[in-house]
Formats: sequence, structure tokens, C-alpha cells
Amino acid sequence: MKRDLNLAPAARIVAVWALAGVGAVLADEFRFERKADWDSWTFPQGVLVQNADGSIGLSRVDKKINAAADARDFLHTVKSGKQPIPGGIRVVGSGAATAAHVIDRRTDTWWQPDPDAARQDRWVEVDLGRMVHATKIRLIFPDTLGVRPFRSFSVYVNDGERATPARDVFQFTRVGRTTEPNHRRVVEYDLTTQDPGQATGDYLNTADTLGFAAVQYVRFRAEEDDQAAALAGIEVIALGDNLALGSVRRGGGIRAGANINNSAAFSDGDHNTKWIATGTGSWEDEGFYFEWDLGVVYWLDRMIIEFGNPWGRPLVQGFVVSTSAGAAVHGLTIDRVRSNFDYQLLTMVDAKPSPVRFVYDLMFPPRKARHIFYHNTDPVDAWVSCMMFEYALYSDGYVAEVEMVSDYVDLGGAKSIRRLTWDAELPAGTFVEIRSQTGDTFFIENRYYHKNGLEISEAQWKKMPTSQKQPLVENRRRGSDWSGWSPVYVEADAIFASPSPRRYVQLQVKLGNDNPEVTPLLRNIVLHFDEALVSGGVSSRILPRQVGFDSLQTFRYVLTPDFLSGDQGFNRVQIQMPAPVEEIAVRIGGVEAVPMAVTMVGDSLQVDLAQRVRRDSVEVEFQTRIQANATTFDAWISVVGESLRQGTRPEADNAVTVYVPSVASGGGLIRQIEISPLVSPNGDGINDEASIAFSLAKVEGTVPEVAIYDLSGRRVRTIAASADDYRWDGRDEGGRLLPPGAYICRIELAADIGDEIAQRVINLAY
Repeated sequence: MKRDLNLAPAARIVAVWALAGVGAVLADEFRFERKADWDSWTFPQGVLVQNADGSIGLSRVDKKINAAADARDFLHTVKSGKQPIPGGIRVVGSGAATAAHVIDRRTDTWWQPDPDAARQDRWVEVDLGRMVHATKIRLIFPDTLGVRPFRSFSVYVNDGERATPARDVFQFTRVGRTTEPNHRRVVEYDLTTQDPGQATGDYLNTADTLGFAAVQYVRFRAEEDDQAAALAGIEVIALGDNLALGSVRRGGGIRAGANINNSAAFSDGDHNTKWIATGTGSWEDEGFYFEWDLGVVYWLDRMIIEFGNPWGRPLVQGFVVSTSAGAAVHGLTIDRVRSNFDYQLLTMVDAKPSPVRFVYDLMFPPRKARHIFYHNTDPVDAWVSCMMFEYALYSDGYVAEVEMVSDYVDLGGAKSIRRLTWDAELPAGTFVEIRSQTGDTFFIENRYYHKNGLEISEAQWKKMPTSQKQPLVENRRRGSDWSGWSPVYVEADAIFASPSPRRYVQLQVKLGNDNPEVTPLLRNIVLHFDEALVSGGVSSRILPRQVGFDSLQTFRYVLTPDFLSGDQGFNRVQIQMPAPVEEIAVRIGGVEAVPMAVTMVGDSLQVDLAQRVRRDSVEVEFQTRIQANATTFDAWISVVGESLRQGTRPEADNAVTVYVPSVASGGGLIRQIEISPLVSPNGDGINDEASIAFSLAKVEGTVPEVAIYDLSGRRVRTIAASADDYRWDGRDEGGRLLPPGAYICRIELAADIGDEIAQRVINLAY
């Protein structure tokens, strides 16, 4: 149902008095500059930093983290309860009142067992809240009057996998133990994983000993009864923040070819869940693939993939991993399954050699990546099983790109937005891209999502158990009067680029970098607006809507204002043109009117009227040529001498778009070639230069190469374009007159949609 919504402003509207001509005009500003202002925007969780001064920047992803310090921030499922629980102190043998001190990052607090506790109860266990790839366990003991380090102890770890699927029972492996009385304040134990598998592939760590181990639980057990002994801290040094965690919450998702209901299992940091695909056919037919959207562009430099071992060994023959930063497909790319993104190959791993490998550690130069495409290689054996436990992702430095979108800004009625200004700190290698869109109406629609983040139909959602789906999402969808996103605001103080007047505005901001060591800092965005020149807006249309290629055509551009009482009106019209114009005429209310001035301002025809229009339509007639199909003629109105500019809106869909059917239906890229067949550079003013003229179809911004060749195929001159076409005076590159005879003029065009060459003969005589 279409409806008009009263949306609360997401930021502050500030009134500003400014002098304009005679008297004062009340102008308004809509500002985003405080933390509360940015809180109304939508952006992925945990990837932006909002500073106390209101500025926002990219957050940093760290290596060598203490995974115990933020254990409480992670939730995981347990068999002993229906709701996920946070990490922290899982269990303690004795001294429960002080157990939390081992993960509070302080050295002046500590855990001590109860004084009368039996030796078998003198232990504490930390739950990291998720599985991490840890490189070492660091124990920190207090060293102060009356308290000393434990002299005898053992350290155990578990990767989170239950000993039995139905109960929270875990088997621990000892990774450290004192062999003599300890007196040190800090004790460290390095962790490793043994994997002698013989797999090969680009960026694959093929060492038998990997410098990390999968860890979720750490248990410290004292092996003495010393009542003065205490433990101040347990640190679990991990490779870094695992970016796989929370990818769905960041707005990403996983599209898998098989085991769809469990497709997020390899990204949840839980060794008890897994993604399994089995079959006898190709990877496409059996679904041995997934496309993973991380929700944000990161600088990835490491991946660790852990496979299970059904029937004693993994049956993966090999796999291929590719990444994409989110660029749309624009040409050939590597093998993929129905993807919209242009992927770049990362590695092709051959896993067939024996002994087989279970842990694949890929380390590579940092690359921007938001999407990961994984697929198995086709099986050699008759039957294949892919059991993937975890797929961890690591980075070092600031996030690469984050997109944030504002709520719909309600200006309280149709307003003319004059300018958009913004302030940011942009170190070298960083960027801020801002776009806008405007409209007046909304639709309300319901959206349905699987728990893996992918959108599904209402019927699928209703049939699915609650555990497999996300709650219903009610979205405001923009009505048909909304514009698309504007071009990027390159300047920090620019004319507002979206149609105006409109009641609602939405902004899109992308913060990013080309170097993971730097981040932009956005301080504010300000919309500057006034009451509209024409409150009801100005509709526009152009006639005719269909013309021939590159033919001089007379057009009528009609602007129909919807005036309300008190509107200022306008006396300037600007129409964006694809080419120079001729023969301009103006009618106001159907009556011929002599314009005060007609000029070309950039690529726009600017017509200044002799009087301000406050009730009539305006028609501008002109002649021009069109070479590109679906050419749009946008227009604006304004008042001469004032900065306020109001955009027009098409009277109907595509009402200001002109089509050139011959461009769309076929034909060459180089058309309407006209070349003088004879050049005679003798100074008599007749045929002293050969004129080389042509038109290009279906291409924009592509410069052709025009050159002269002799009959042996040797290039003798490259021709540069003059103001209107190309010209040749019979001379070579050095300015020397060439011998009389026949020469070839060659026009060569290299475009995204193909290459084309056209040739004509020019005779040189003198």
C-alpha cells in the first residue's frame, strides 16, 4: 500500500539567517555531526569507530590478540541450556569468588583457591566463547607481599568439540607443565598442530608443524597446596580477530550448493557444527561450493580451513578459492556458479597426495575481499564427502571499505536542497564517497530471511522452523517517484545532485582506503535547503522521443510547473545536452518569448528569461544530434543571480529520454565516414588538407586512433583531432611532404564492447 510517512528527523535541522538581495531569507541546514546523528544510520556491526567528537572512521583488525580478554563478547550454544551463553569463566574447582580476575586484564587482582580446598579442586577453566587459532598460552602470576606464583601446575586446552554430542563434556590435552618449581611471574607455552599432509597449492603452508592450535577452553590446574599462591591472568594469544565470525550479522550471507540449512556452520567458531556435502558427480551438480558475503570489504591476508575426517580420512580431492571485493562482472572471470561478482583466483589446492591434510593454512599478500567463492575440484573417486568444520579469516590493519546508509530524512515538506557539504580528514590513500537520493512516497513491504542471511520467500519462511529463520523484517520501500543514487560528490561543497524539491532525502557514504594502515575520518555532512522555487515541483518531457543516429533534429523540451501560493518562480532554465545546440527558441505559456541570454555552461544549455515565471509552462526548442541510445536530458530551474537551483522530474517514466533505435539494433561502431579522396598541398587553397570525419555509436569516452599508412603497410602519420574533425596535410610525422600516390587512412577503435577498424583511400597529388 502506498502511503505518506511522518518520519522523525534523524539529525538536527538548524535555521540560518542569511542576506539575499534585499532583506533576509531563512535558510535551513540538516546536519550529521554527533554520535547520536550517526546512530540513526545503518552500517555493519563492529566495523566503524564513532569518536567522542562525533567523527567516524574505519575500525582496525588486529593480529596477535588476547582472546581471553573479550571472551564475554561471544555467545555459543550449549547442551545444558536452550539459550546461547557468553564466554568467560566456565567452571572453577574452588575460589569461585575470585575466578573472574584471571581474565580481567589486571595484574593487581588474582584468583586463589579456597584455603581448605583439596588439591583436586584447585583449578579454574576459561571459556573463550568461540574457537580461536591460538599460538601460545600466557600465565601471569602476582608478585607482591604475601602472594606468590604457583610453583607447580599444568595447563590444558580443548578446541570446543564435545566428547559426546549430547552432553557438555570435553576432553582436554595438556600443553604445559612445570618440571621444576616455578618462580617466574610470566610463563608461556607455545601451541602447535601436527599435520604431515602432502597437499600442494599457491600460498599453502605445507610445514608438518603449524604454529597454532584450535582452542576454546583453557584449564589451569594447581598441583600444590600452597595457600599463598595465586594466578593473576590467563592470556590466550591468538592469530587475530577471526573475521568469519558475525559475517551474517554484518549483512553478509552464505549461498551454498548443498546442506543449505547448515551452510553457516563453518563460520560460527564452533567445532561441534560442520558443513557437509556428499555425492558422486561434479562439484556443480553435487553442490560442493559456496559463495560467502562477509558484509564488508577487508584486507584479507590469511585463511585457515579445517576439514573433518569421516571414515578416518577427509575425502576432498582438492579445492579452489577465489575472492572479490564486490566489483560487478564486466568481462571474463574464473569459473563460478551464477555469481554477479568478478572473482580473482587465490589458490588451487591439490589434496590428493597421501598422507592427507586436514588443516589448510593459506598466507598471501593482503587483498581487498568481501566475497569468497569456494568449490571442490571434481572427484577422482566414485564417491566424495566434504566435511568442513571451520573456515577462519584474518587481516591486519583497518577495514578496507564500509558502506553506511542514512535513515530517510524528513524535511517536513517539499524543500529545494541547494548544496551538500562535508568535512573529512583524508590521509593519502583514503577516500570518502557520498551519494544522495530523494523522493516523496513509500511502500511498506515485508522481507523474510534464512538464518544464514539469505532472503527467502514468505512461503518458505512460514514453513521453516523458528531455529532456521530470522524474525520478520518490515521495510519501507521507496515509491516510484524516488530518484536513483546520484553521482559521487567529489567536492566538499557541491550543488545538490539529486532531484529537488523533495520531502525525503537519503544519503549513502562509503569510507575506504587503498592502504590498510590508514583510515579516513568523516566529521560531518550538511544539507542546505530552502523553501522550493516551485512547491509542487516541475515536470518535464521532450519530443520527439525517437530519432535517427547523428542526424540534426529539432527537439521541444517542455517544463510544466505546479505552482502554489507564495512560490518564488524562476527565470533560468538549464538542460543537459549530449552535443552542441543550434536554433534556440523559447515559448512561455505557448507564446513566443525572446530570452535575455542563451549560453552553454559546460554540457548544459542555459536559457535566461526576460521575466520571472510564476504560473505558465516553458518550452525550449533547439536542434542537436544524438549518437548514443537512451540519451537523457535532465533539467533544472533557478533564479538569475541566486545559488538556489531546483531539479525537474520526468512527467512519466523516461519522458526525458530519447532513443536511437539504429544504435541498439546493430551496425558498426564507426559510422558516417566522410573522407576527402584527394589532398593536394600546393598552397592554392583547394584540397590543401584532407578532411576525415566520422561518428561513433554505442561507445562513450573512447578515443579512436586515426593514422595514415603507405601501401606497404608502414605508418607514416598519426592524426590528432582538431576542433571539429581530423585533417591530413600530406606530410609525415617529421613534417616532410610525402611522395605523391595512394595512401590508406585507417580509423581504429578499441572499446569494451569490441574492436573495429575502418579504412579509406586518400590520393596525394601535387
